[in-house]
Amino acid sequence: MASKLFALDIGTRSVVGIILEEHDEKFHVVDLIAEEHKERAMVDGQIHNVIHVASVIQHIKEQLEEKHGPLHSVSVAAAGRALKTEKAAATLDIKNRPVMTEDDISRLELAAVQKAQRQLLDHKEKSHSSHYYCVGYSVLYYRLDGEEIGSLMDQQGEEAEVEVIATFLPRVVVESLLAALKRAGLEMAGLTLEPIAAINALIPSTMRRLNIALVDIGAGTSDIAITNAGTVVA
Repeated sequence: MASKLFALDIGTRSVVGIILEEHDEKFHVVDLIAEEHKERAMVDGQIHNVIHVASVIQHIKEQLEEKHGPLHSVSVAAAGRALKTEKAAATLDIKNRPVMTEDDISRLELAAVQKAQRQLLDHKEKSHSSHYYCVGYSVLYYRLDGEEIGSLMDQQGEEAEVEVIATFLPRVVVESLLAALKRAGLEMAGLTLEPIAAINALIPSTMRRLNIALVDIGAGTSDIAITNAGTVVA
C-alpha cells in the first residue's frame, strides 16, 4: 500500500490541505483543498484566533478523510515572520574511533544546533525577546581534520566538524499552531518554514551551488531564502 502524507499550509488568507502518496521514492499529489478564513483570524502569518483557524483546519480534514480515511497527524509549513537565524559549529574528536555513522553525524549536527540555540539565548537576554523554538536547520559544511568534505559518512580521521545555520520561531507562533491542530484533532508530525518548503519543491540540490533567492509572496508576509554553495545559507 502506498505511503500517504497529509500537509497543511496555514496562511494569512487561506489554509491549504494536501494529500501526497509515495511511489518509487517520489511523492505524487492525490488531493488538494483550499479554504479561506471566514474572518481575520490570521495576521501576518500569526494565528490570532485559534478557534477560528482550527475550524477551517477541521473542515479541510473532514473533507479529505471522506476520501482518504482517518488523518491523525500533519506536517505544517509556517510563515517566517519574526524568525531568527544563528550559525554555529560543533566538533568531535574521532581519533581511535570506528568510522563515522549516520547516528554520529546526527549527534554532531544536533550539538551544533544546540550551540546555536545557546547563542540565541545569550542575545535574548540582552534584547528581552521571548523564547524561541528551533524549526529547522541546514548544514553549511562538514570538515574532516580541517578540510571541507562532502560527507562524513564512513570517514575516519582525528577531528570532525559541522557548521549549521539554524532557524528559530517565537514560542507564541509555534504554540498557537499546536493549539489549532490539537483542537482539530491532529498532531504535528513535522514543521518547516514556508520558504524552505518552497526551495525543496522548486530548487533541486544540483542548483543550490548557484546564488539563488527564492521569494514566497503571501497575503500577509513575504519570505526569502537564499541558496549558495550547495545549501540554504540565509
